[in-house]
Amino acid sequence: MQSGDLIASTSTSADPAFIGWRMVGIGFLANFLASAITLATFGNFVDPVSEAFGVARSTTTQGMAIAFVVTGLVGPFAGVLLDRGWARAMMAVGALMAGSGLILLSQATELWQAAVLFCGVVGLGSALFGIMPSMALVSHWFVRQRGLAIGIAAAGLTIASGVAPTTAEFLIGLYGWRSAMMIFGVATILIGLPIFAGFVVGRPEWVDQRPDGDAMEVDSDGVEAEPGIDDAILAIGDLVRDGRLWALSIGWGLILTSPLVLTPIVVPFGTDLGFTKVEAARFFVAMMPLSLLGKVVFGRWADVAPLKPAIAVVVAGNALIWLVFYVEPGFALFIATGAIYGIGIGGASPLQGVTIGRCFGRANFGRASGLGGLLAIVVIASAMVTFQLLYGSTGSYHLGFVVQTVLVLLGGALIAVVRIPKLEDAAG
Repeated sequence: MQSGDLIASTSTSADPAFIGWRMVGIGFLANFLASAITLATFGNFVDPVSEAFGVARSTTTQGMAIAFVVTGLVGPFAGVLLDRGWARAMMAVGALMAGSGLILLSQATELWQAAVLFCGVVGLGSALFGIMPSMALVSHWFVRQRGLAIGIAAAGLTIASGVAPTTAEFLIGLYGWRSAMMIFGVATILIGLPIFAGFVVGRPEWVDQRPDGDAMEVDSDGVEAEPGIDDAILAIGDLVRDGRLWALSIGWGLILTSPLVLTPIVVPFGTDLGFTKVEAARFFVAMMPLSLLGKVVFGRWADVAPLKPAIAVVVAGNALIWLVFYVEPGFALFIATGAIYGIGIGGASPLQGVTIGRCFGRANFGRASGLGGLLAIVVIASAMVTFQLLYGSTGSYHLGFVVQTVLVLLGGALIAVVRIPKLEDAAG
């Protein structure tokens, strides 16, 4: 078929309303639920669970790291299902699994039972509907507005980090940790299962729509046009051999070490500086609104302007926080650093999604994200362990701050050398 034979179909009042933004809303909910039942509230349950099973806090905290690894391991398999359009079934099963795991965990009588349920059931379930599946779902529905759409969906993570811990603490204080965990499990099933099972649509073409709500392209005989570059399906072997995948995976993995390393140490470091725990926690209060703003602003930036400058700003923001921490800031600068961190880490999610989408297209987004996630998990986990080892051996955070600065800058350098197609080239 020659490109001259193509004509754009004209939208009429009978055309179905574009439902892509509904998928963005579902992605927001998926990210909110996945974070709320894992990372956002994990710290609330560490002390009561440790006391209940008579173990040290350090033993209990290993559960999050193991669950994190499980999430990475399931990524490639989930990616294949997502690229085949199985988002609805996979996300519904994930919500049912995660919610049921929390309910069963609330009744656990042995530590090994709790470990298996959280790491193998709750962690696996959340991986089937959380950040990677929601990002892939949104990416199948958007090309020209992919950055903004991913940014809005990823905002669910930020909202959960503010709302979920407070809710968990209230429920634990009122009913105890077991009842609180059961409530979270029931809520995950009652909210996630019907919405994922009833409203997720894996691909716009299945409901006679196109990404971004564009009109169908048809030839002179009224037959839909051949897929564009963004729809070309790549074999797994082609993805594995593509050096861009590994450079992006390591690069973004190094940048995203920041939140995983920083979150657990902000309050302890703040108290070392002489702040109270309440004062140190205000770091996150300053972070939240700027993180939300960063997701939207950088997401939109990625859709309308060159990507590399936006990535450079995000890298600079993530590196700057470690340099400021190194000089042991006063309270005002400490809080300002929270705002800088919010902007830097807020912009990372949409930019990461856009770079993957530009390089590999929406038809391969799930598999590229899943394969790359395996390597990113290793990078992030290694950084977390290294930071703690440096602190343990030196009794100070300072060397860890220097290492984190280098890692973030190295991640930015790796991404900088990748040739990322322009939007018009990626979208065909």
